[in-house]
Amino acid sequence: MGKYATHYTDEELNAITEQWLKDKKRVDEEYEGRYYNWDVDKEYEKYLNNENLKALFRHAAYLYKALFETGDLKLFPNEKPKIIDAYRRVLANGYYNQSKTREKAVRTHLGHIVKRQSRPKNK
Repeated sequence: MGKYATHYTDEELNAITEQWLKDKKRVDEEYEGRYYNWDVDKEYEKYLNNENLKALFRHAAYLYKALFETGDLKLFPNEKPKIIDAYRRVLANGYYNQSKTREKAVRTHLGHIVKRQSRPKNK
């Protein structure tokens, strides 16, 4: 499939997952014994396969941390499970979904949620 294909091939997914697991293991070993913080997610982000995945993970990590540390998020119904699912799927596999268009849609949705958090409230 070409550059603009809508789905990853099985070979691509296997290669992405294999490389991701190697990189994740190395980062985990490097950060072992430190407090789990934003730095680990920033380091993970460097090793993701493409810019779309990096943006998706950046948004998901920000929202995941805010969800469990501060809990002060403006969320619509059913957004909390989507945030948790996106964060955990990328951490587990190195990619979100076999469909590149689905990945882009989720990244865009998470980006809108992040944008909503910094928008000033109407007075």
